[in-house]
Amino acid sequence: MKPLERNVGQLGALGIAEQRLAGQMHEIRHVEAILLRAKISVPVQTSFGTMYDRPALLVRITDADGCVGYGEIWCNFPSRGAEYKASLLVNEFAFWLQGRRFSLPAEIFDGLTAAFAVLGLQTADPGTFLQVIAGVDQALWDLVAHRQGEKLCALFGVQGNSVKAYASGIHPEEASERVQVAHDHGFTSFKVKVGFGAEIDKAGLVSARDIIGNRHQLMIDANQAWISPQEAAENINALSRFDLSWVEEPLRANVAETDWQTLRGMIDAPLAVGENLPTLDAVDTYWQKSLFSFMQPDIGKIGGFTGLLRIFGNRDTDESLAQRVYCPHWLGGMVGLAASAHLLTVVGDAGLLEVDVNENPIRESLADWNLKPCGEGRINLPSGDGIGIVPDIALMKEHGVDVTIMSG
Repeated sequence: MKPLERNVGQLGALGIAEQRLAGQMHEIRHVEAILLRAKISVPVQTSFGTMYDRPALLVRITDADGCVGYGEIWCNFPSRGAEYKASLLVNEFAFWLQGRRFSLPAEIFDGLTAAFAVLGLQTADPGTFLQVIAGVDQALWDLVAHRQGEKLCALFGVQGNSVKAYASGIHPEEASERVQVAHDHGFTSFKVKVGFGAEIDKAGLVSARDIIGNRHQLMIDANQAWISPQEAAENINALSRFDLSWVEEPLRANVAETDWQTLRGMIDAPLAVGENLPTLDAVDTYWQKSLFSFMQPDIGKIGGFTGLLRIFGNRDTDESLAQRVYCPHWLGGMVGLAASAHLLTVVGDAGLLEVDVNENPIRESLADWNLKPCGEGRINLPSGDGIGIVPDIALMKEHGVDVTIMSG
């Protein structure tokens, strides 16, 4: 084990960053929402809904010295949810943030979490507030890493270069085309959506396995399609012959723990859960209990770097970790994808980075980052400081992306 890796294990990633940033002080000057929306020719379908365009909501924070950081807030659903969250950011959140001084971004994360807890309850919409806080947290960590002049993963004590990735977002009726393209680009792991009916699901997996053979990983994502453990088990077992590396969200995210235990006893395939757990406490509880083989909280939905590194960032050497792996969920723009890649690097590079292979003009034009695997299914981290992504607004407009910038 390298000395740096031992350090991370002893102090935790946040502890390493706190040491590096000790004595520094930052002041938030400007808070902006960059709302992006792009037309697409083929809608993106899941078992619960359809995206008819591609949105992205970026957070841009500038400090008193002119240093800038970017984050991204999850905003895929509902169809105009990005506009609502942008308004919250530049009105409610910016009022609290502007002029705020901090040494460590975790201070702002905790301050926002406390300040907006009651409003989240008052609106019966706590998840949205957690998503905005997650985007702000990413932007602040990006900002301080830029101030240090280094990649964000290095600020947390890890010198990463690449992460293993998988091709995602694949509808079963489009599997033959999208899996083939992803395979040709160098991906070695693939995830197909299911929950559209037994025949459609099976046909998609047949197409995928015909293309990738038996050497590559194949996963499925049910997007919470099945209601009971019995229904989920029936569908999963019918697809078990495809040698599935994991089955993602076969049940609703809010089912009882006993339902998950019942399902585990009825199937052989590993389970992947966590994208839609409502609180960090829930994520931590399931992680500690090792109930699932793969945990998948989304850095733009909950926790940002601060919250998720408190759970996953200590590099515990307990052998039980071999039974549970963090694989960040992501289905958005380049900023959140790059943030997910850094987070995956910091927590140990055991998991896979989710790379949506559907059409997305925002992703293609937002920044110069090559998402084709460089070998063995791995994607290089962005080369710049911080998260490594600086949005190219002019280029996005040239690609037909609608851009709206809102200031607090």
